[in-house]
Formats: sequence, C-alpha cells, structure tokens
Amino acid sequence: MKKFLLSLMVLCCALAGKAQATTDVPKAVLQHGDQVSVFQGAGAFQQAMDAAVNGDVITLSDGQFVPAPINKSVSIYGAGYVKNAETGTAQSCLYGNVFIGAQGDTLCNVHLEGVLITNGSLYVGYANNNSTKVPLKNLTIEKCWMSQAMQMGSYNENLTLKQCVLASGLIRGLSKNTLITNCLLYGSISGFTEEFEILIDHSLSTGYNISGNNGQGITWTNCVFGVSTSYTICGWYCVVKNCLKDGGYFNTGTVYENIYTVSGVEQMFADAENASFSANRTFELQQPDVWIGTDGTPVGPSGGIGWSTVPRVPVIKSLELNVEGQQLHINYEAEARD
Repeated sequence: MKKFLLSLMVLCCALAGKAQATTDVPKAVLQHGDQVSVFQGAGAFQQAMDAAVNGDVITLSDGQFVPAPINKSVSIYGAGYVKNAETGTAQSCLYGNVFIGAQGDTLCNVHLEGVLITNGSLYVGYANNNSTKVPLKNLTIEKCWMSQAMQMGSYNENLTLKQCVLASGLIRGLSKNTLITNCLLYGSISGFTEEFEILIDHSLSTGYNISGNNGQGITWTNCVFGVSTSYTICGWYCVVKNCLKDGGYFNTGTVYENIYTVSGVEQMFADAENASFSANRTFELQQPDVWIGTDGTPVGPSGGIGWSTVPRVPVIKSLELNVEGQQLHINYEAEARD
C-alpha cells in the first residue's frame, strides 16, 4: 500500500484513535500545512474548528466530542463509527446536532469521514441551526453513521455519500448531482420531486414508501431492497434499474426494469441473515454471479466500490524516538488502509 509521511502529531493521534487503541482524553489534531496543533477534551473538535482555516485537516481520536458547526472548507477524519478489533477501528462520536454550511456564502469542498453522529441529526446545508438554509457544493461524507434522519436543506450540488449508514433515513432538500453509493439506508428516503437529481447506487434499503411528494428525481441502480412483502418499495415515479428485492412491490408510476426477486430477505445474503447491520458483515450475496449490476459487479453494497467501515487514515507501522542532547530524532513509517 501507498505509504504516507504525515506530521508526528497526526500519526500519533491516528495510532491512538484507529489502531485498536483507546484514549483517556479525546483529542483533535489540526494540521495547517506543516503546522500542527493539538486540542484535548470534549470541546477539542470545537476548538479545532474555531482555529481552522480553509484547506486544513482535522483528525479526531476515539472518544466523544461536542459538535461544532462545520462552516469552513476542511477535511475531517475520525477513528470510525464502530469499535471492531478485527478491522482496527475505534469510535469518534459527535454527540448532538451537526450543521454543515456557512452563513451568507456557498460552502465548498468539505470532507467528513469516519465519525458517528448520535443524539442529534446531520444537517446538510444549514448554518448552525435547523432553520437557516445555505448552499453547499462538493461535499463528501464517507464511512459515517447517522443515528437520526439526515436533513438536507437549501441547494446542494455535487453531494456524495459513500459507505455510510443512515439509520433513520434521509429527509429532502433541494439537491443536484447527488450520489449515494454503497450505503445502508434504514428508514424512508422521503419527500423528493422532479427538481432533484439523486442517484442511489449499490446500496441496501429497508425503508418503505417515500413519504411526501412523489419520488421523482431519484434513480435507484444496482440496489437491494429488503422490504417486507406488505410494503411498497421506494416511491411513486422513481426510476429503478438492475435491483434485487424480496416480496415488496412497486408503487403505481414507478419505472423499473431488470428486477431480480426472491421470496425473503434471508435468501439474499450469503450469511442467510436479515438486512440489519453488524460490524463484521460484508453483505455478500448468495448468488453474486447471477444478481449482476449495470457495472458488471454484484448488486448491493458488496458490489461497486464494496462495503467497508474502515476510514482511510494511515496506521503507524513503526515509531522510534531517540534523544541526542537537545535534539529529538524521529523515525516512523505509516501505511494507508483500504
């Protein structure tokens, strides 16, 4: 794997937060070029955001942090959203509502990865409260868990969600050129119209029926629907292609083609379990060579870019510190993770 040379402080934070270790005190490391600042305690993320400028990187250890408005063009990397010794992930928790957006301007180029958002919602396109909607552009959210419904507001352009868990679904807001890929969608994807441009690809959905409006503007490709036979799948007037479903049915007006069907969710996955999340599940299919998507890979989260809960922050492979007089000599090696 490609080797990274980062600042020592960032790597030590990565070691504490991501390599099967835990920290007594949560830490946020702010990297601005070659300059590194370390903040500690529950308010560390707030302090790092206050000190950050556009283009900076914030790395979070494991632990619980007080949220702060994400109102600058920064990249934020956490230790993960699930503790798993096999994959070496820990848990960076933002405990409360998280708002992404800047007052009075379009916020661009934000990256959020490897965090658990709980006891609150993620508000995408809001400036520090759930009533002030602001535009966003080029936002990527990757390998995050949202325990409450993700709220989309105002005008979002070029929004990408990768390998995320939306435990309570997604609530509408005007969004153009949005890609939701290899995600687990539990709960309804609600309230969209033809003004939207949303592609949901290689994902798992257990939410039934889109509430509000009519579902136009959403295209589902290469997805798996684990919906009970007594419920409708997605919403009126969605477009659905190359997807696998159990006994659920489509609404009148849904446009669909090449749909694979089984008689129960337990017939979908290789582990013969339901569609629920667990830390070690890969969501491999029982018939991966039969249920093929438009890109030639299996439908569902195991196809496409695949399913992973592991953030891409490097792991320290070796670290040596030698003191000679007043000089500190550091030798270290780090590797990126998949």
